[in-house]
Amino acid sequence: MEIASIPITTCSKEHQQIYQEWFNYADADTDGRITSNDATKFFAMSNLSRQDLKQVWAITDSKRQGYLGFKEFIAAMQLVSLAQAGHAVTHDLLNSDVDLSSLKPPVMEGLDALIAKKKRKEKTSELESNGSLHGPSPSANWFSSKSAKNSSVFP
Repeated sequence: MEIASIPITTCSKEHQQIYQEWFNYADADTDGRITSNDATKFFAMSNLSRQDLKQVWAITDSKRQGYLGFKEFIAAMQLVSLAQAGHAVTHDLLNSDVDLSSLKPPVMEGLDALIAKKKRKEKTSELESNGSLHGPSPSANWFSSKSAKNSSVFP
């Protein structure tokens, strides 16, 4: 089965946004791909058996590239969700009569807390890189490149 044949529109916009956030979290090196190492750590939060997760990977990495793009990631999440609902993970599952458009994202244990922690960490490092937690200091303009005669303070 070719994952590219499953349109991304089989997933609601709301779920696409959730999956995009999850994809960004799972993509540890931010290269736009989920490697097998990234996937192993991320998919483990689903609490599915190792065998089910191997099957999810085999189905979604159908071209044997060793990574998943965003579309393949969505397909993987849909397979995980179906497996959590009791379906056997097979190559034909995504092409079956399952209504993918109404399929809810899978339960990923602890993921919300990890994403919130990452966001706090990013916000803190962003604030620290600006040199201040409250914006630029008033003294930041003391040594501007403008000459004093161009300033409205000195007519």
